[in-house]
Amino acid sequence: MISKRNIHSIKTNMRTLFFLQLLLLSSLAIAQGSDQGEPRKFGIQFKGFVKSDYWYDSRQVVGAREDIILLLPTNRLQDANGKDINAHPTFNYSPVSSRITGVITGPDAFGAKTSGMIEADFSGVTNADINGFRLRHAIGKLRWTNSELMFGQYWHPMFVPEVFPAVISLNTGAPFQPFIRNPLISYTQFFNRFNLNFTLLSQRDNANDGPLGASSIYIRNTLIPNAHLQLQYKHDKYIWGIAADYKVLKPRLATANNYKTNETISTYAFMGYFKYTNRDFLWSCKTIYGQNLTEHLLLGGYAVRSVDLLTKYETYTPTNHLFFWNFIGYGKTLKVCLYTGFAKNLGTTHNNTGTYYSRGKDIDYAYRIAPSLSWVSGKVQVSSELEYTAAAYGTPDNKGNVKNADEFGNLRLLLTFFYFF
Repeated sequence: MISKRNIHSIKTNMRTLFFLQLLLLSSLAIAQGSDQGEPRKFGIQFKGFVKSDYWYDSRQVVGAREDIILLLPTNRLQDANGKDINAHPTFNYSPVSSRITGVITGPDAFGAKTSGMIEADFSGVTNADINGFRLRHAIGKLRWTNSELMFGQYWHPMFVPEVFPAVISLNTGAPFQPFIRNPLISYTQFFNRFNLNFTLLSQRDNANDGPLGASSIYIRNTLIPNAHLQLQYKHDKYIWGIAADYKVLKPRLATANNYKTNETISTYAFMGYFKYTNRDFLWSCKTIYGQNLTEHLLLGGYAVRSVDLLTKYETYTPTNHLFFWNFIGYGKTLKVCLYTGFAKNLGTTHNNTGTYYSRGKDIDYAYRIAPSLSWVSGKVQVSSELEYTAAAYGTPDNKGNVKNADEFGNLRLLLTFFYFF
């Protein structure tokens, strides 16, 4: 009798073998083209890195993938004698974030230059799927002279690939910086140094919380994609941008007493960012004011505003949060960097019943200070990061404002090796 765990392991191994077979065949095709002395114009080129993380935490943490993605320190958990159970250190090693990327070039189509990219790693889709071979990005692009169409799965536009903190930790600055990939279709219009982007998105691995747990079903049932509009300016030394984001969820199709319901919750977010580079110096920052950003690995979500006693018909109200981060880096062979992040809970828009679908409903504020040092030699990089993250846990009132908060902190010492290829 084959167990479910063995079946999952077999499926994971089959996916991995299939991808490695594709890599081998593509490599042979490239080599064959080289032997014939013919320049290769179209095809797929593979790159990526082998990465291994080693870390120590001074406290139990809220994280993902065996805590390689660190978000926050845990709240106090008292035993029978009043001692804090969570005040216990831990350590781990993990190579699961090793990555392989296929960069695709192809012939023109519809009068546009075509390109694409497919990328995967071994961190799985959920904590239960750790070591699983999973899709990160899969995109196709059509680029005309003054516009571009992109389709597939890629970073949410609030991530901003041109402006994100280059920290060593896999959390990439979360829960102060968005960390999310979505199925999407995106159109960008270019005006000299300006570009205007409009994107429609659904959800997949990163999804909102709700009565059924984290799921993409809440946005799918609305028939309204997440809409994002962003204006960006690019200069030789700096980039800045502003953006607005709008999303609608339908948490239930039927109430707890089996009455059909069409109640939805509409939320928005606004963002501004800046990046400056000059030779070996880099400075970047971002600010977000937003509602219900759980799926971005940020704090927040929504709460039940009211409940009908007979039908259990619910209405909802969003949480409101302010986020800010700042990143400074200097050097090439020897890199010195400093990341700081801050998040503030601004409560819910309306009074609520105390039922939340969110992350950090009892956190008043959180912050992080993370200096790092990297040494680069050829294709190898050795990095160390000291990451101190603190969160103030308390009791939310009937409008989501957290009272009587106590601060708890975690110190993570991280050592990471990269081998790029």
